[in-house]
Amino acid sequence: MRKICLVSWLALVLVFVLSVAAFAATNGYKLGWSQVVVNNPYYEAMRVTAEKTAKELGCEMIFLDAQNDPAKQVADIENLIAQGIDGLFINPITPFALTSAVKDAVDAGIPIISVDRELYGDYVSYVGIDQWKAGELQGEFIGQYLNGQGNIVEIAGDPGDSAGMGRGGGLRKIFYEKYPGIKILQTYVAHYNQLEGKQVMQDAIVTFGDEIDLVYAHNDAMALGALAAIQEAGLHIPVAGVDGQKQAYEEIMKPGSLYLSTVVNNSAEITEVAVNLMVKYLNGEEIPKKVVTGTVLVTKDNVEEYYNPDSIF
Repeated sequence: MRKICLVSWLALVLVFVLSVAAFAATNGYKLGWSQVVVNNPYYEAMRVTAEKTAKELGCEMIFLDAQNDPAKQVADIENLIAQGIDGLFINPITPFALTSAVKDAVDAGIPIISVDRELYGDYVSYVGIDQWKAGELQGEFIGQYLNGQGNIVEIAGDPGDSAGMGRGGGLRKIFYEKYPGIKILQTYVAHYNQLEGKQVMQDAIVTFGDEIDLVYAHNDAMALGALAAIQEAGLHIPVAGVDGQKQAYEEIMKPGSLYLSTVVNNSAEITEVAVNLMVKYLNGEEIPKKVVTGTVLVTKDNVEEYYNPDSIF
């Protein structure tokens, strides 16, 4: 009888050990996220989703905000490495600013997934929209809207970041190839921030006034800021953005709105995909080197398909 009890006890211990091992193989990872900045709803949705998805997978997520400072982002990554993370997500300020920190992570055996913005270095996957296509979609839409002639003001995010290179470069490609009659009066920088978008638009109005036929901003937050400046000045200048922010959709849906278009860039979707990919990779599964999420132009004709009043972003 005692022998049977001992065997049963050993069997229970074995089951427990195997259960713990199975849990460790699929969950329980310590993950680190180095975020370029958290200064608008797009990035806040990314943070919330990263932490929520990691928790659902049984993982710990350490989320650090670099506050748009390359030196701080390098220090943040070194901090995460020192904490013994199993996997690292980077939304880089610029593709090349983090070379030394990326190398240190790789040397420590930590896989990296680049999120939203592409990264220079040895990463296992990139997850985000096709930034160049986003610029091309807006370039084509704006070209048709202005009938190939007119002046626009461009509002960019962070100098040198890969998202801005695509969103500005794709637009210019379309203008160069199909709409050479459209001129970019000036490109302002507003760091993807709504208040800065409003401020630079106020400057543009003072400088160019009624020469401006349209404003193209590299994200919706800046476009919404620009729209506020336009409305306060009593002008009728249409705007276009990128990201698919909920407030942008709401503006597009208003009758006679000056907010013409945006491009879907679902930060929650991107983040959820990235976290799941990392766990798969850490579990020994193969993952794609690049995952491009939906990159779709949204106008008054299809905005209701994408609007979700309950979304964070």
